[in-house]
Amino acid sequence: MNIVIIGAGEVGRHLAKILSQEKHAVSIVDTDPVKAQTLTESMDVQAIVGDGTRAGVLTQAGASKADLVVAVSDQDRVNMLASLISKKLGAQRVILRLHDTRPLEGYEYFYKQALGFDVVLSTEVLAANFIVEMVRQHHALEVESFAEGRVYLRRFPLREESELTAEPLQSLRLPAGVLVVAVIRGGHLFIPTGEDVLAVKDQLFIIGAGRDCDAFERMAGEKKTWSRTAVIMGGGSLGAQLTRTLAKVPGLSVRVIERDPSRARLLASEVDDKVLVIEGDATDLDLLSEERVGEANVFVATTKDDENNMIACQLAKAQGINRSVALINKSSYTTVYDLLGLDQAVSPRLLCASKILRFVRAGSLSTISVLADGKAEVLELSAPFREPVKVKALGLPKGAVIGAVIRGDSVKIARGDTTIQRGDRVIVFVLPGTHEAIEKLFRD
Repeated sequence: MNIVIIGAGEVGRHLAKILSQEKHAVSIVDTDPVKAQTLTESMDVQAIVGDGTRAGVLTQAGASKADLVVAVSDQDRVNMLASLISKKLGAQRVILRLHDTRPLEGYEYFYKQALGFDVVLSTEVLAANFIVEMVRQHHALEVESFAEGRVYLRRFPLREESELTAEPLQSLRLPAGVLVVAVIRGGHLFIPTGEDVLAVKDQLFIIGAGRDCDAFERMAGEKKTWSRTAVIMGGGSLGAQLTRTLAKVPGLSVRVIERDPSRARLLASEVDDKVLVIEGDATDLDLLSEERVGEANVFVATTKDDENNMIACQLAKAQGINRSVALINKSSYTTVYDLLGLDQAVSPRLLCASKILRFVRAGSLSTISVLADGKAEVLELSAPFREPVKVKALGLPKGAVIGAVIRGDSVKIARGDTTIQRGDRVIVFVLPGTHEAIEKLFRD
């Protein structure tokens, strides 16, 4: 593949290194000549010194003929403009990295059409979701959202016998807005039929609205009283994103410790009453004792100061915290965290790079999500049909299932009788090897 990377920060460098090793033709654009020279000397890549928002620079880098452009500079507006120009120049596919995705809320499809990106990723959201998975423990193992957050796809394990394991799928009284799209059993992922019976230790992929997915999880036996406390150090962009995400988790109490008074007040005004924002220094032992941090279940340090994050996690562990999680900005510090005995070190930038690599290796240009370490993908396709057609009449290949149909502001979880009209956006769950047949069905 011909790949253009805009931005030679940690994400860009990590991507360039791995993609060049995989024999892709990689060009990387950055304004810093020192970074460009270092990249050229250490990797088999073409480094272009210049502004990634200029058409001439992007053309020189090969964006007009690129199979993929990845905009991962440290500035959101640069990435957005680079995405737009790259697509106009002729790039087949564009991945846009943003720190703050809030401007897109409620308008993601509009921005997608206007800026030309195919996938948008946020380092903050990826890190927040990763930490939420650790905090929730027995809840969903993997969560993706589509249609501007109106449709969720969740993966979670069946840990015990329940009504879900008693009868074939076609006989179960499932919530109306949920569809079981896949099952992992013994390491093998398959799309179930109505005659299949679910079993303990299965991992299920379900798609549906948030409330309906919650109801399905309760059917699976997730009825235990669940009460946990998370303490977050830092109310910056990442800390605020994590706070907003954790605040939505039922049964979870969230406290934030922020040393900057103005930032603490701002965060307190943005979150609901379930979140307690404390003005103070999380490396202050007296404050940690006073706030009884040691009684919490998890402590997450999210500041931009790696050393402070290390110290705070060590102090929280000394107070008796169950689990400490530190966000690291320098990926080389990962081994240091291991030596210190901290529970988890998370690099948002490396998480983002890993996610982008999945898309590079995906089987289709229409892929919007890669699941279960590449065992399945989610496609978003536009319906080209001249006449309305029902899902059951499409003749879907084995290994593919339509999860949802989006028409304007309306989202429907797909059933056999669901009608698809020209222009509808269709969310399709596919196994490897089915992309070509699916895309042929949806080709105009």
